[in-house]
Amino acid sequence: MTGVKQIRNKKLLPNLQKEGELSKDIVLSTTVKHGVSTGSRLFSHHTLASVRKLSFYHPYFLPHDSLDLILAASYNHSTEHFADKEDLYLQPETIGCDTWRRLRNTYDKLPQVVIPLGHPMKRGGIAERKSPFSVKLMNSGVHSSQTNPGYSRQPAGGAIFFY
Repeated sequence: MTGVKQIRNKKLLPNLQKEGELSKDIVLSTTVKHGVSTGSRLFSHHTLASVRKLSFYHPYFLPHDSLDLILAASYNHSTEHFADKEDLYLQPETIGCDTWRRLRNTYDKLPQVVIPLGHPMKRGGIAERKSPFSVKLMNSGVHSSQTNPGYSRQPAGGAIFFY
């Protein structure tokens, strides 16, 4: 996405909602960062690595072996000729692509949505919605009867029968 700014997360806990989940809450000795003792501030402040090492943190996408790393790499053997050996292991998040893994303790700030005329009114009205009941089930000529699908009018008597 273009225009997304990454801003440093100044909170005590990093935001790892896209990476995994915590099965229980992290105990913090304080909720503020300034004006408390150094020990409690240091105990409450977590980094990305410290949260990932917790026993009750369960990541969603965990590579099991080297094949998982190679398959997740940004290298494409059909388009890149004479690639280096390290290109096999180059992951998308290291080259700047947005993925599930966070490399820095940041959060994304999306740009403001530009409203074209200064108000959220849409131009053009409602698009045509085709009814599923008006679909013709076979190719018909211009002189065919316009009866409901499955019904036919009998030449003798004119009664409507369902076949």
